[in-house]
Amino acid sequence: MILSIVVNVVLFVGFEAGYISIKKSSVDGTPPKHKDSNVFSSEAAKATKALLTTDDMTALRDTLRTLGLPDDVAREIVKARIASRHTARLREIGYAALEAARQPYWRPKRNYTGGLLGYSSEQNQEMRDINREVENEVTQLFGTDKASASVSKYAFLPPEKSMQLSELESDYLDLKIRASIEMAGFGMPGDEEKLKLIDKENERDKLALLTPEEKEADELRNSSTARRMKDNLAGFDMSEEEYKAIFALRHALDEKFYDSIAWRVAALGGGLSELRKARDEEQKSVEARIKDMLGDARYAEYVRGQRQDYQSLIAAAERFNLGADTVAQTYQVRNDTASEAKRISDDAILSNDQKNAAYAALAEQASAQIKSALGDDVGDAYINNALAWLKNLPKGGNVKIDAKGNISVSQPKPASPPKK
Repeated sequence: MILSIVVNVVLFVGFEAGYISIKKSSVDGTPPKHKDSNVFSSEAAKATKALLTTDDMTALRDTLRTLGLPDDVAREIVKARIASRHTARLREIGYAALEAARQPYWRPKRNYTGGLLGYSSEQNQEMRDINREVENEVTQLFGTDKASASVSKYAFLPPEKSMQLSELESDYLDLKIRASIEMAGFGMPGDEEKLKLIDKENERDKLALLTPEEKEADELRNSSTARRMKDNLAGFDMSEEEYKAIFALRHALDEKFYDSIAWRVAALGGGLSELRKARDEEQKSVEARIKDMLGDARYAEYVRGQRQDYQSLIAAAERFNLGADTVAQTYQVRNDTASEAKRISDDAILSNDQKNAAYAALAEQASAQIKSALGDDVGDAYINNALAWLKNLPKGGNVKIDAKGNISVSQPKPASPPKK
């Protein structure tokens, strides 16, 4: 991309200065004769070289603007020139990483803390520092890149503040990476205080940049609670009011458990069992409050939206343009089949052979209905991807439906061979 831009700039400079001209061929097709065979004259070459090799980035920017280049193009050219100062060092880092990669292949690198694979944490840190230095200089010359800010997770903020927060986040990520390297996967009591201090300073610096309204907007979009909700509630079409109400309840729970320093340290030391018990009890209370808030019918949709098989069906609908009626019809087949399978499983009068025959007929009927609604290929894929219990049903076993509506079939143990 940069090479293409530079080539175009070279031509543009030549045209603007009158060093390059494009002449039509003669009528008989014979190429026109030139006094000098080089279309790009030595004078033009010198001017272009001087332009693209100058160390004065302000002058380069101003010249490119004077030539009429769009600011985004000028920005990329200047950025490439600034980055070229670090080419030699980046090459050294690359060679060092290549040499390190020649260690015995069967020895994995422990405690990898993120960044480009194949590079050490220190090398990744140095490359991040170089990139930050380049970006900072470009920002000083051209101002905040609004296009970059708009695609960041802080796009709801003004571009300048968005970039400030992104840089702040990067700085504290570096601190956490260094702390993780020091811990080496072995938790110690002092680790809790170290991580707590990083989090406190991060929060303090972030709050200094945000108004209370901006802080609330950030938590609703970017907190770990928001990420979990967007993931496990992908099948629940919420209004903004519902999202905020559910978020408030879940966020309080997450801050107490999942996102607490105690949880992270316990995870390192293997002491999560007691915390999990306490969390599970409190989660029941949170779910009860969500149910009261939503009402029975809407809560049923909330629970359904968390099931993997429903989320898979929604994904299929998006990919293959399936209507809401098709989704509803297909999932109703799933629900009816599960209820009937549970009834057969609980029937104390039926023998195992009778149950297995009923299971097989039920699975065949359900599969046919699903494929009729979705089409053979999509229907088969949905059954394979999301309805493992339906595939296993003809093998027999006990059918269970948990409190959240998830279905499982426990296969019977094979009979022991008779003793000789």
